[in-house]
Amino acid sequence: MRVRTFVKFAVMAVAALSVASCSTGRTADTRRGVTSATTIPLRDVGLVRPEIPLALRNLQYPYSTAGLTDCPAVARAINQLDAALGPESYQPGPNRNIWDMSGDFIEDQAIQAAEDTMEDLIPFRSWVRRLSGANRAERDAIRAVANGQQRRTFLRGYGASLGCPNVIPPPPPAARQRN
Repeated sequence: MRVRTFVKFAVMAVAALSVASCSTGRTADTRRGVTSATTIPLRDVGLVRPEIPLALRNLQYPYSTAGLTDCPAVARAINQLDAALGPESYQPGPNRNIWDMSGDFIEDQAIQAAEDTMEDLIPFRSWVRRLSGANRAERDAIRAVANGQQRRTFLRGYGASLGCPNVIPPPPPAARQRN
């Protein structure tokens, strides 16, 4: 039984890596997705834990104004959160044509298939995750990211109320209408 599970895991890892090597556009995102999919069994048993950046781990109350006396302090705090969280969701991405988007769809489906297969490797997965502490670790990581996003949004509003320039990024460009 263990040999069959290991062989199934190895076959899926090789298939996932081959899908990642023939990606059409978002190679780094595809490799990250495949790597994430192949580590699902290790996360389920608690061998791999989600890493929470220090800036998010130390964040207790997202609406605190302690130490935010001037615009440079607000800008530093926003930059630290930007480094930990990445870009915000409303920032524009690259223009993609129909062929690139169809390749992206195929890559997303391949990653989803790899994730579904890896999730099926461990019997009684929900109980294993609960007993190993993987559920709690994942909830803590999600909570830390949510607190960081709330803090960044609060800091942008607080900086705007102080009159700080460039605290709120410009809105994305409007889509052109064709006549």
